[in-house]
Amino acid sequence: MNAIKNVRLYYQKYAEMPVGVKASIWYTICSIVQKCIVFLTLPLFTRLLTDYQYGQYSVYQSWMSIIIIFATLNLQYGSFDKAMVKFEDDRDTYISSIQGLCTILTLLVFIVYCIAPAFWNGIFKLPTILIVAMFAEMLFTTVVAFWTNKERFVYRYKPMIIVTLIISILSPLVGLVGVLSVEEKGIARILGNVVVYIGIGSIFYVYHLIKGKKFYHREYWKYVLKFNVPLIPYYLSQMIFSQSDRIMIDNLCGTDKVALYSVAFQFSILLSFVTNAINSSFVPWTYGNMKERIFEPIQKTSNMLVLMLACMLILLVLFGPEAILILAGKKYYEAIWVIPPVAGSLLFLFLSQLSINIMFYFEDNISLVKGSIISAVLNIALNYVCIQYFGYIAAGYTTLLCYIVFWLCNVYYMNKACRRNIENYHNGMLYDISFLSKLSTVFVMILIALTFTYPMICLRYLLIVGILIGMFIYRVKIIALLKALKTK
Repeated sequence: MNAIKNVRLYYQKYAEMPVGVKASIWYTICSIVQKCIVFLTLPLFTRLLTDYQYGQYSVYQSWMSIIIIFATLNLQYGSFDKAMVKFEDDRDTYISSIQGLCTILTLLVFIVYCIAPAFWNGIFKLPTILIVAMFAEMLFTTVVAFWTNKERFVYRYKPMIIVTLIISILSPLVGLVGVLSVEEKGIARILGNVVVYIGIGSIFYVYHLIKGKKFYHREYWKYVLKFNVPLIPYYLSQMIFSQSDRIMIDNLCGTDKVALYSVAFQFSILLSFVTNAINSSFVPWTYGNMKERIFEPIQKTSNMLVLMLACMLILLVLFGPEAILILAGKKYYEAIWVIPPVAGSLLFLFLSQLSINIMFYFEDNISLVKGSIISAVLNIALNYVCIQYFGYIAAGYTTLLCYIVFWLCNVYYMNKACRRNIENYHNGMLYDISFLSKLSTVFVMILIALTFTYPMICLRYLLIVGILIGMFIYRVKIIALLKALKTK
């Protein structure tokens, strides 16, 4: 009876929640389920595909992440949410028109490819069939994103979650059928994903045209071009950070090494959905305090969040060897040495996001672009030198170093923006940079030390137990911190 009463009580509380809170809960659940599907299917594909074939799939994803910036200008980001407010009474027309712009841009970039396909195939190290598939996937993934982002914006979370989960389930399922049916398993894995997006994306493409009835709208095209084109260096630098290492490993070490690096990378960024969820809650809370000029709570809360994330990442790194064996098997085991630096990069990406939030608050996009370009150029240069001399594992450490530089750049430009906009501002007023610097230094030293514990399973498990006990002891403070972010 008590159990039934508790269920009714929880249901009543859920029913009374604002729709925005319900949406946030279901988006988080959806994100977790997506991650689970990826990690449940990863062991299948790493065992069914050769190193070269899995590497080919990873290289394809890397190139698409870069080319899509030019082919679609990332119109589903940046200006989209702002446009949903600015053109509130004409959202359907806006979406159908920028879908038209996206189609034209994708065709123009595809024409550039068609002028010299052999040249581009040599650069991408991919056959023509995959390049053609890539352009189709870029267009239709963006079309699907237009629809899902609009549904998310108006809190119609149920249909959005259903479509997202259908894609998340069908994509690996169709890919698996293809892999089991043909010899070219790497190509089959890629085309399985493309077929799903073309099928679902085509439905939404027609739906947007019917609803909006506009392929071209001068005002809306002008608006998005003015907003998104200046952000290309920023988007490009972020893709260079996350994808250039695999492309350069492919060219300097071979496609099979890309497979090793990609498996370790997938596991290392496992907590990215946690950092995204934390940041999405932290941003409105921070902006509320910024508006009231209350800075001390921002300092204390950010310190606790970074400390908590550092502990979680250390725990993730300690489980690295076992995770690789489970996810990919013995043939990928040498990739364990990539896990510590890539996981460490996630902490500095989160630290960078703290500063970026403030720059967005003051609409200082130019400074954001400057820091991004500096770090991205350094990343390419270091990858080119270090991968040649030290092998693909070096890419993990160059990524870590460049994210540290990225954070320092963002701290510098954030302080400049704050001095322009906050009276009597001094460095460290918003974030305790001294504490965060010391914490991150200790964190990097611990990561380096943990690499030496990989052959010593007993020592690693003792450390894991110690961290879990510490998190249990301080569970009340951790829960209180997360609740505070949700309720502010």
